[in-house]
Amino acid sequence: MIKTTLKSLLYIILGFVALVTLTSIFVPSYSFDEPEPFHGSYLHNPYQDMNPDHWIQANFHAHTRQFGGLTNGRANTNEMVDSVYTSLGFDHVGLSDYNKINYYDSANPSYIPAYEHGYGIFKTHQLCIGAEKVRRLDFFAFQNLSMKQHTLNRLEKQTRLAIPAHPSFVKKGYLVEDMKYLSNYKLMEVLNGFRISTNHWDTALSNGHLVYLIGNDDSHDVTDVTDVATRFTMINAPENEAEQLLTSLENGNAYAVDFPIDRKETLEQKIKRLKKNLPYITQVELKGDTLFIAADKNISKIRFIGQDGKELDTQKNIKVACYAIQPDDNYVRAELRFKDGTTLYLNPITRHENNIIVKQRLDHVNYPKTIILWTIYSIILGFIALRMVRKTND
Repeated sequence: MIKTTLKSLLYIILGFVALVTLTSIFVPSYSFDEPEPFHGSYLHNPYQDMNPDHWIQANFHAHTRQFGGLTNGRANTNEMVDSVYTSLGFDHVGLSDYNKINYYDSANPSYIPAYEHGYGIFKTHQLCIGAEKVRRLDFFAFQNLSMKQHTLNRLEKQTRLAIPAHPSFVKKGYLVEDMKYLSNYKLMEVLNGFRISTNHWDTALSNGHLVYLIGNDDSHDVTDVTDVATRFTMINAPENEAEQLLTSLENGNAYAVDFPIDRKETLEQKIKRLKKNLPYITQVELKGDTLFIAADKNISKIRFIGQDGKELDTQKNIKVACYAIQPDDNYVRAELRFKDGTTLYLNPITRHENNIIVKQRLDHVNYPKTIILWTIYSIILGFIALRMVRKTND
């Protein structure tokens, strides 16, 4: 009996190893062109159509208890998540369970189907917003650049926005240098409840990838006041309606918020503090080559950041900030800090040849290399299978 059980367990382990191996090696091998930084005389402002009276407060990354508690959603129910975020003043409450679309409140005009894709031990996950269906396959262990690009390419065919999630969460997940070459995605989760990934973002931007940001709590326990309304997104849209929200995110007409944590306060106290202290952007305007930024509260400090994450200018204690964009500034983004510690992260102003914005695509399937590698893998696996069959027959 014990021998049979051990044998069955061994077969299960071998089957799992075989599955991981097959999904890891039979992936196309990609070649990547060298990226080109933003360049040109035309300055693109993603906030050119912004209306300061139309801000929608949103969180797209929150987990509920799924799969019998196997995934980490603590005791969160759909109703709990919706209730807590609504009480905090959120207009859009997105649920993004692991590898499963949550259809709670799907009749709501602002409902957007979403899920967090990925099983990998190094947390190379993607937040899929506007998903048509769930992609089940992923790479469980190590992922090279080809694997990461292949996943983004496949997800982009099944979801409106396939977003690298919490890129700096695990060092061996999304590497900073990956962002030099990865393409075919529109947003990056720069602000996440666990990490802020500006190094990854600046690397992508510095290499000419027009990638806008999104901020989310990545909440797993809404009963913990430090797990909600800490990092989120403000979207500029006329109405809280799904298509309008998605379009504004794609166009970069949004910014991310890092709201300071107070571990001693209650939910009721946080509701009051958020309502009192949350600043709003009122102006992001280009006048010639000069960028003007303003908020409804006095700005304690604003940092203008450009190529390679370099700080271009810092201004303090002002109502309206301005920066004269230099000819060698490939892009300019801003971070605004306020008296209470709240920080707003704005999307970048970028250079282009003209007002027709073309996003670069660097990846190409290297078919000769792919065919050679797959042939070698098939021969090796065939040899192993043949040896196992012969050993079983003996």
